[in-house]
Amino acid sequence: MVVRIVAGPAGAVIDYREKLPGRAAYVCPRIDCIQKALNRESVSRALRVKTSVPAAGVFIEQLTASVTEKVRSLLAMAAKAGQLAAGASAVGDALHKGRVEMLIFADDISAGTREKLMAGGNLPSRQETLFTRDEMGRIVGRELVAVVGILEKGFADAVENEVARLKGLRNKHS
Repeated sequence: MVVRIVAGPAGAVIDYREKLPGRAAYVCPRIDCIQKALNRESVSRALRVKTSVPAAGVFIEQLTASVTEKVRSLLAMAAKAGQLAAGASAVGDALHKGRVEMLIFADDISAGTREKLMAGGNLPSRQETLFTRDEMGRIVGRELVAVVGILEKGFADAVENEVARLKGLRNKHS
């Protein structure tokens, strides 16, 4: 799992979707890797062109925003495809039926709601805490959503990969 960097007209840029033309450099999405790569002339050497490189903090902010947007997009696609249970009752029902591949809890979920879902059984091993209830609601087109359950393995795998990148960007050593 790496992040692609290419030389643009204004300097090195993150090519998160991996679609920009040209020679690329790659860096692991962890704070220590990014700081190490951007503190030296590693990027220019890898790209074989002298290019300006953003400060590590700016790069990390941009990459965090790209990864977060990718997670939002995946959840929205899963919802449109009918592969997302949104809200405590829908998730509880999907858990009861053993259909949930991954649970995502809002940062601000109530302790009672979380406990009720956790006590229901059939819990997937993949569980994360992301976004707020308001943000998750916007993603699925509702007002407030405290929990979503991803029902399809492919979506769950993709979200899990992006969450791993986010963790690397938040922790000094992941």
